[in-house]
Amino acid sequence: MSKKFRSEVFESIHESASALYAIGAISKATMREFDESCLATVPVAIEVAEHRAETRSGNTGLRNRAEP
Repeated sequence: MSKKFRSEVFESIHESASALYAIGAISKATMREFDESCLATVPVAIEVAEHRAETRSGNTGLRNRAEP
């Protein structure tokens, strides 16, 4: 699973913190703080049943490209 970062700068900071955590220079609690600060908030996924209903009804949010 790939992580989404707020920006390239936060990705670099998180990478450095991960290296420090790997060698034991920072605690797990501190690493969690870096996670909260650096990782982007991902929107909650739609419910599986809702997705299935949309898929079955053909309402995928995309227009048919063949139509003018």
